[in-house]
Amino acid sequence: MTIPTQGTELFAIDPADNSILDVGCFTSLDGIDTSIAQVDVTCTKSRAREYEAGLAEPGSASFGLNIDPQSPAHLRLHQLKKAGTKLKWAVGWSDGYNFDTEEGVQPLIGTPGGLAALVLNSAGTGYTTAPTVAITGGGGTGATATAQIANGKVTGFTVTNEGAGYTSAPTVALTGGAGNGATARAVVETEIDFDLPDNRTWLTFEGYMNSFPFTFGLGDVVKSTVGIQVSGDPVLIAKTAP
Repeated sequence: MTIPTQGTELFAIDPADNSILDVGCFTSLDGIDTSIAQVDVTCTKSRAREYEAGLAEPGSASFGLNIDPQSPAHLRLHQLKKAGTKLKWAVGWSDGYNFDTEEGVQPLIGTPGGLAALVLNSAGTGYTTAPTVAITGGGGTGATATAQIANGKVTGFTVTNEGAGYTSAPTVALTGGAGNGATARAVVETEIDFDLPDNRTWLTFEGYMNSFPFTFGLGDVVKSTVGIQVSGDPVLIAKTAP
């Protein structure tokens, strides 16, 4: 299924107060990617050069913006560009936008000290039902999760409550389900980040704005093509809920 661009929204986290900045009326978004550098592994016996994948090299993204000087978000973005502040960005795809209400699924802010994820160490064998997930220790409380299975093995987890107050990774125990051998470890949220609802597709990345020019064209609105130097690899998170 292809996804139209109309209904896409762009958000950032303001590091000053950890609030969500809704970019508002943007007209284009391009270049969110990294290229993989090549590592030359050719030996003297080779008749042609051979390469392996090296480090990812983030590129420069840009988004078109119809400037509204009455928009607090636009003014704040310009301030953050001048400061050279690296931001966390999230692109909300149109599969989470309702044109009847003109509202989209909004990103939330995760809480430091909450459970970010469970990582599967060993899938185990013989599971006929999903094992129970018990999360204990780590100095916090309230974290819960469920396990998924396929072909007798544990395949992954869904965090149903991130809990709070964890200062170290809690212990994860998997019991029941008629199988054995599955193990997992917990990852605790250590910094402010997006908490993204699963009823919208998201593309997240980090980067600082390296340009914020103003364009005044005859018979047009004031525009800008804001440049972003991307840092690290973008992450695509598919919609999984209705």
